[in-house]
Amino acid sequence: MKVLITGGSGLIGNRITQLLLEKGVEVVHLTRNRNSKSGVKTYEWDWEKGTIDLKCFEEVTHIIHLAGAGIADKAWTTKRKRFLIRSRVHTTRLLFKHIEALDKLESFISASGIGYYGARTTEEIFTAFSQPHEDFIAKCCIQWENAADLFKPYARVVKLRTGIVLDKNNGAIPKMSTSIKMGMGAPLASGEQYMPWIHIDDIANLYIYTLTSEMNEAYNAVSGQHATNKEFTYEIAAQLNRKIRIKKVPSFILKTIYGEMADILLKGSRVSNDRLLKSGFKFEYSDLKNALQNIFN
Repeated sequence: MKVLITGGSGLIGNRITQLLLEKGVEVVHLTRNRNSKSGVKTYEWDWEKGTIDLKCFEEVTHIIHLAGAGIADKAWTTKRKRFLIRSRVHTTRLLFKHIEALDKLESFISASGIGYYGARTTEEIFTAFSQPHEDFIAKCCIQWENAADLFKPYARVVKLRTGIVLDKNNGAIPKMSTSIKMGMGAPLASGEQYMPWIHIDDIANLYIYTLTSEMNEAYNAVSGQHATNKEFTYEIAAQLNRKIRIKKVPSFILKTIYGEMADILLKGSRVSNDRLLKSGFKFEYSDLKNALQNIFN
């Protein structure tokens, strides 16, 4: 087995790399800026120019495709929206353009997001077979997954619709923790929107599990415990031994600051991981309190 990872220097890719190396699996990275901070050989590509170092494909049996600009890194201007989609779709197509160089490819494992079901709060519990929504974040995920499906005639394709990844130093947790420590933490608007989540170790182990399993098509990569924004906020505060002193952050403030992107903060529904569990994958952290205890301790 030899695994090529795009986006390998990011939160999930870095943890996958660590775990694979511990198992003695050969890993190489495809990056925009060549570096060796993960301790593996790296190759350069530039999806905007359509260039790629074809040596990256030598003897590769599996691709884990994580590349894509951060959804919540910047406000969703029209230009930013195009970039978010292109950074996912064009990278996938660039890999596929060189499919003939991947004569030993067994699987193509692509990241996706629970945004596939849209930024909305409903009573519906979305399964891996639920229909996508029609807002921007859903359309982004749809195009992302459609690009991954190009590989179907050549390899097993798996798409992991990932929720909020819980990690102490990256993502949502440090942002929420900082606000709470400063005494400014509070539920967002009603706080009743759900926040489907998964611990960093579980998502990394899931990708590794996927490499050798018989999984195919789409799975919801989230814990089975449904937690609201309010529950998240108060549980983080409890772990930090702090009190929540503000009743809520009004929605108009978030909309003023983030514009349309505020929808992914103010809305959220429950997402089922039943199909993932039926595949045989076992979570180490399926309870929010235990997951946060591990992160903060």
